[in-house]
Amino acid sequence: MFDRRTFAACCVLAVPYVACYAQSTYSSDQYFDDRWYITPFGTYINADSNRHVDNGWGGGLAIGKPISPSWNIELRTQYEQLDGKSNGPFSGDKLKIWSGSLDAQWFFMGRQGFRLWQSNSIQPYLVGGIGAIDDKVDGLLINKSKTGFMANAGAGIVWPFSTWGRLVGDIRYRYDDNSTSSALVNQGHAHDWLFTVGLQIPFGPPPVVAQARPAAPPAAMPPPPPPPPQAKRDFELKADGTFAFAKSDLTPAGRSRIDSTLQELKSSGIRLRGISIVGHTDPIGSLAFNQRLSVARANSVRDYLVAQGVPANIIQTEGRGPSELKITEAECKAQGKAKNHTALIACFEPNRRVEIHATGEQPN
Repeated sequence: MFDRRTFAACCVLAVPYVACYAQSTYSSDQYFDDRWYITPFGTYINADSNRHVDNGWGGGLAIGKPISPSWNIELRTQYEQLDGKSNGPFSGDKLKIWSGSLDAQWFFMGRQGFRLWQSNSIQPYLVGGIGAIDDKVDGLLINKSKTGFMANAGAGIVWPFSTWGRLVGDIRYRYDDNSTSSALVNQGHAHDWLFTVGLQIPFGPPPVVAQARPAAPPAAMPPPPPPPPQAKRDFELKADGTFAFAKSDLTPAGRSRIDSTLQELKSSGIRLRGISIVGHTDPIGSLAFNQRLSVARANSVRDYLVAQGVPANIIQTEGRGPSELKITEAECKAQGKAKNHTALIACFEPNRRVEIHATGEQPN
């Protein structure tokens, strides 16, 4: 019974892994940290009264990997040593428990957690898993062990406070299928509650958001006649109003601004040969967050231009984050515009922008 039950549950848990394993690249709005990790952890065990032991502590190690923006798979092993109750059949004895399980974690709010676009957001998850558990009573009158099926389910949170570490905490219900019947004690299946805190340590450097692919070079052709005079037009879209704060989705006002830019280009008569779109942010927030946001905003403008009929193969996008500030914090302070955080955000408004550089030929 144990083997069949374990095999069936493993097949169910493997479904999200197999479905998502082939995914190797992600758009900027689906970015997540897919590195392998280990998690050493400590656990407080609220033991089932049926075990006749005191509550106590244990610990273990988990090895896992995120396999999609919503799923983690973990292999987890844990050891516990609990003292027998002084007024019970295990008085003076030790209950030693080894367990191992295959767990699946579902991040039902995605990796963005409670705050969209924030890499250090708290990420809640639900967890469930199955495995094997070995219960060993080590005492003077009773010295025996039994291995059987176990299952656990619960909920927790992950706080990625740094690129090298994440704080993890969860609460789990554990079902222990072992039971014991003897002249000294009669134990049924156990139902324990586990309270766990651990430090999750990823391996290697974090992944980066891929840049948009540049346009493919044109096929070799005979030398064309001298082209008409070159023309260039530069436009700047203020991010405030074009996008919601700290997001990359275009607002109705943002689409209207791009429509006006397109109309101005059409009125100029330029035959477009290339468009470069560069996203910029202010320095508020982490460098990694601002870099991803600048790329995502440039890509949003590109997608809207393509939807309006601009050929995709003449457009290139780039994100420069806060590397090219128009006004610095020191300048804001010198102008008396950084008295509080709200005033500083307003002073940094010129930094939050998307630049459009259009080149082409101007007919004679």
